[in-house]
Amino acid sequence: MKKFLAVILLSLYLCATTELYQLLKFPVLVEHFFEHKAKNSNISVLDFLKLHYAGNHLQNHPHDDDYEQDQKLPFISHHDFLTIVFTPGSAVWFEIENHNLPVVKRKIASYNDAYLSGEIINAIWQPPKFC
Repeated sequence: MKKFLAVILLSLYLCATTELYQLLKFPVLVEHFFEHKAKNSNISVLDFLKLHYAGNHLQNHPHDDDYEQDQKLPFISHHDFLTIVFTPGSAVWFEIENHNLPVVKRKIASYNDAYLSGEIINAIWQPPKFC
């Protein structure tokens, strides 16, 4: 289910932000080919694609009665599919104040803390007194 949802979300994102949405116009291309085929039974798919996509479209297939439908074909017209406009507002000034909180140091008594002295702790590092 996660993989299916990921594929759907990726497809939606790509269709919204790239020219991939043009592939959704493929049925219009097929329908338009059959209209040309009805007018001229000798036209092949390759001839149809050359007529509409090779070079400058207006030179190959000028303004005619199906010009509006020609503009609906995939990859004939391109649109700005993603436009981001950023306008900064008025300047905002802010100050960061450094508040030092008072630090209270208290010694927490631990077990046998009263019996330990510095001399005893440092004595371990001294050489033996008698041999």
